[in-house]
Amino acid sequence: MSRRDPAPPASKPSASKSSASKPSASAPPASPSPAPLPPSAEPEARIGVLFVCLGNICRSPLAEGAFRRVVAARRLEHRFHIDSAGISDFHEGDPPDRRAIAAAAARGVDISGQRSRPVRPGDFVAFDWILAMDGANLTALDAAAPDHASAHVGLLLEVAEGRAKPVPDPYYDGPAEFAAVLDTVSAAAERLIDRLLPPPPGARPADEAQDGRVAPAPKRRST
Repeated sequence: MSRRDPAPPASKPSASKSSASKPSASAPPASPSPAPLPPSAEPEARIGVLFVCLGNICRSPLAEGAFRRVVAARRLEHRFHIDSAGISDFHEGDPPDRRAIAAAAARGVDISGQRSRPVRPGDFVAFDWILAMDGANLTALDAAAPDHASAHVGLLLEVAEGRAKPVPDPYYDGPAEFAAVLDTVSAAAERLIDRLLPPPPGARPADEAQDGRVAPAPKRRST
């Protein structure tokens, strides 16, 4: 079966609940830290990352586009194999939702050339990481994984940021919700690449000052 990441033991008590490490009443609560990622067997090998949502027309295309932009900005295209897919094949062959395309285009990200496809058994071997947008996607991936699967499967926000939270589905909402999803997956993309390829000691992660968001596309000057 596929490897679930991160996978904290269910029976082991959290350190924050022990009397030895309980913070004082005046101390602020500690922010969660993502679990360490397993090291790559081949440090210079390409890392396969597959983003998955239900239909592969809203969230996962935005996540793919945001991650591709981060990878390109850091000139690391040679280090990654990137794609997205859906649990369902209902939209197979379709482009992303027009609202997703518009939200991405407003930030200078072109996802119009993507086409929906379902997750295939071979993806569990071809990719190192299969990142689901929500718990229902994750459950479906676990059920679909073949016995010989080798990919690490987990929630995007949990693997990237240590937050076991879903990326909300904006399908029944409007442009503002699609833009919010792009903000969420863009921030996750910045942190994900730093986790998969940690920067050299002392280096400052790219776009740290922008909190990982994709900057708006510069306005063109009229001639």
